[in-house]
Amino acid sequence: MERGQKLNASQEIVAHPVRFHGQEGQYFRIWIVNVLLSILTLGLYTPWARRRTVQYFFQNTEMAEGSFEFAAPIRRMLVGFLLFGGLYLAVELAGHSDDRTARLVGNLAMAVIVLASPWLWASAMRFRFRHTRWRGLRLVFAPRLTALYVASWPLLALAVLAVCLVFSSSSALRYGRVAVIGLPLLILLLGFLCLALLQFNYSRLLVLETRIGNEAGRWKVERGPYLGIALQAIGIAVLLGCVIGAVSAIILAGYTLGMRNLRGSIMLGLAIGASGWLMCIVPAMAWREARTFQLVWNNTGISQLARFRCDLRIGSFVGLRVRNAILTLVTLGLYRPFARVKVYRMKCESVTVHLRGGTEALVGQLVRQQDEGGFSDALADGLGLDMVGA
Repeated sequence: MERGQKLNASQEIVAHPVRFHGQEGQYFRIWIVNVLLSILTLGLYTPWARRRTVQYFFQNTEMAEGSFEFAAPIRRMLVGFLLFGGLYLAVELAGHSDDRTARLVGNLAMAVIVLASPWLWASAMRFRFRHTRWRGLRLVFAPRLTALYVASWPLLALAVLAVCLVFSSSSALRYGRVAVIGLPLLILLLGFLCLALLQFNYSRLLVLETRIGNEAGRWKVERGPYLGIALQAIGIAVLLGCVIGAVSAIILAGYTLGMRNLRGSIMLGLAIGASGWLMCIVPAMAWREARTFQLVWNNTGISQLARFRCDLRIGSFVGLRVRNAILTLVTLGLYRPFARVKVYRMKCESVTVHLRGGTEALVGQLVRQQDEGGFSDALADGLGLDMVGA
């Protein structure tokens, strides 16, 4: 099939709900073994742990009568992990060295890594997509370098905001107490929006510059609604914080008046504050995650071959995230693998792919990909660019 060729409009469109067949207990066994072996090997088991995790989620995800595969060679992942670990250790040692030349070299190396981070991120995605298969088809991600760095401009804005945040306290003193509090909050708000914009740009780039066979991704998400969701999430967090703060103040005041133990009042206040923080941030971020997931999957597709629809229920997802956070805290982290599977299943099974002409329409000649090493994948791991969402 030639690139850009349009399919016959009379071909039947078939809906294929995405299904996840994994069980929480299965992943818990994988997770606990990964944790123990990573501790015993001082982190050297990390590449194996990550590959086992990704393979578990992919192999249990079914779309259009086919599951996903992840076949990255462990040797390349291990070499990349060791290279990244060695480079990080060298930069840290140079940065804390008493020798001025060593510190200068370390700072220059860190600057080079920061400047190259967009390219390294794209290389990591190419490596991951290259080794991801569905029904024998590989994903090809090959963005242009100029488009990649244009999409990465929020990183520069974040660096500028970080510098402003460092100097904001001393500069705001001359304008009064309101400025001391307000200016850092404004900088943090702008930083949050820059992160949201960076996420939008990279998501857009991933969809538009990824191909399956000879077919490119289709992206119809607008920047305004995407950033609007981030702003609304902040508003929800502030509103919940005000409500919980007011209720907590009333409870704490009544409890303090009725007791003589000041230490008990302080402990109660701290407990209420921690609970309030949990009940503000977690629901707001879960709401943003669900709304963003809906927006993206309802406005993406694959050329003229496929489109996606998402019916994720916002309330159910927020409730699940809150329960997971509470149970993870109560169990000191042991509930995390169960929480991860539950979230992945809810998001996964809310998506339906509509294929024009059936699954065979997606089978075509694969685009030859540029060979990529595992170093960028290790760097993405170090930066927390997870392939499978928590």
